[in-house]
Amino acid sequence: MNQANKFFEYQNYEPISKERAPILIAWHLQTPENAGHLMRLAANVGCRLVLFVKEEEEVNFKSAKMKYVAGQAAKNINWKYCLPQEVEQMVPSDYTFIALETSPESSNLYNEVLPEKMALMVGSERSGIPVDVNYPNQQNVHIPMHGMVKSMNVSHAASVCLFEWVRQHTIHVE
Repeated sequence: MNQANKFFEYQNYEPISKERAPILIAWHLQTPENAGHLMRLAANVGCRLVLFVKEEEEVNFKSAKMKYVAGQAAKNINWKYCLPQEVEQMVPSDYTFIALETSPESSNLYNEVLPEKMALMVGSERSGIPVDVNYPNQQNVHIPMHGMVKSMNVSHAASVCLFEWVRQHTIHVE
């Protein structure tokens, strides 16, 4: 047993029920490492599903590299590749799409109450979420950047948003 597992064995953090656990959707990622990091993050938070959205002509990641980075998470979470037109069908209708994106209509993540049932979308390392992605009731949020660098790695940005959701929607037992 590693040190982290030993530590959390004695904590009282209840798992998030599948009925309200977040869904993580990654659009057109370029690297298997980032996909692996997102899978591991999803397992840390307790996401019910991770979707890797790719066009038919896009090559799927080399599974070995992605699974190596994800570690045990690759075996312990539900994840799939899907086409853009399949995304809405794979997300329950009572979930709200949240686009984590720097756009003129995005609002500061920390000024928003995130929905209890959230489908978090993150975009390609190069181009973000495609501009034509817009679901009913979608909210667009960004992470405020106070330093000189104004961008984050996709898995780091997803971490900030998912753990803000955890902070807002879980009861902390101390």
